[in-house]
Amino acid sequence: MTDKDNEKKENTKQDQLMLTTQDEEKTTENVNQRIESTKSTKSTNSIGNAELDNETSEEKEKFSFSALKYSQTPKEKELFKRLSFILSVLAIGIFITLYFISPFSKVDQIILSGVKKSNAEKVVNSSKIKPDKSLWEQFFKKDEYSAAIVKENPRVETAKISLEGLNNLKIAVKEYETIGYVQNGSDNFEVLSNGKILKEPIKTLEKELPLLVNFKEGENLSEFLEAYNKFDDKTKKNIENIESLATKTNPFRIKFKMRDGNEVIGLSTTIADKMAFYDKIASEMKEKGVIDMEAGTSGVFSYPFEKTESTETIESSGFEQAEQGQ
Repeated sequence: MTDKDNEKKENTKQDQLMLTTQDEEKTTENVNQRIESTKSTKSTNSIGNAELDNETSEEKEKFSFSALKYSQTPKEKELFKRLSFILSVLAIGIFITLYFISPFSKVDQIILSGVKKSNAEKVVNSSKIKPDKSLWEQFFKKDEYSAAIVKENPRVETAKISLEGLNNLKIAVKEYETIGYVQNGSDNFEVLSNGKILKEPIKTLEKELPLLVNFKEGENLSEFLEAYNKFDDKTKKNIENIESLATKTNPFRIKFKMRDGNEVIGLSTTIADKMAFYDKIASEMKEKGVIDMEAGTSGVFSYPFEKTESTETIESSGFEQAEQGQ
């Protein structure tokens, strides 16, 4: 073979290789195009399916909502209201019946407060409240029961009945204070701040309270107590004995025996204002004696116990002039 023949063969081989390479590239491009077209088709299908699913779910929701949305006729609404009212009344009736059958509708305990010297058992008994009886029937009679307590217990000033807890009734009592004692023979009786003298004798006396002599229930005692209640605590504690020196012409004359050794004479009608000067007058006295607060509205003077009546008159006029000068 010649050189020319060899060159022709080589060229022919190169052309075949080039054709083969081009065919392979075209084949690869075709495959890639098919794959891309397949992917796009799948994505399109998935989007379409999603849209279909959304449309289906919306249709289902619309259907379910339309199924629930039910419009009642006016007649049905009226019947429903009547039925609701009847059931409510029945429920309330059943509840009330069960309540009145239960122990909660009856008085469980009676609670007493404020009692210091009164007989607690007597106070409760006079209230007419009964345990295990109707709570509300007794509660609505509380004013009547309170009045009965005050009437039957002279030491009680006020009584208030109230509901405590679920089914307890509370009696809150306020008592009159004891301001002193009246002696009758060998017995002592309490004198209350309202002027009442208790009928039951007392065995134990409070040392700070005074003994009242020649006092009886009435105007002179009430007038004195009105003045006595205006005294401060220090003055009250300093009074040991209070004696009524009442006469037909002067029913308000009184005399105090003080614990510091002095005596005070005065009138129930003016003594409250004058006793405010007692500490000052007593501190100026050189020895124990009498402080006379009886004369006039402002006359106050003092003298020792051993002074004669003439001396008392001289000192009285001098003290009154000094008081007027001040």
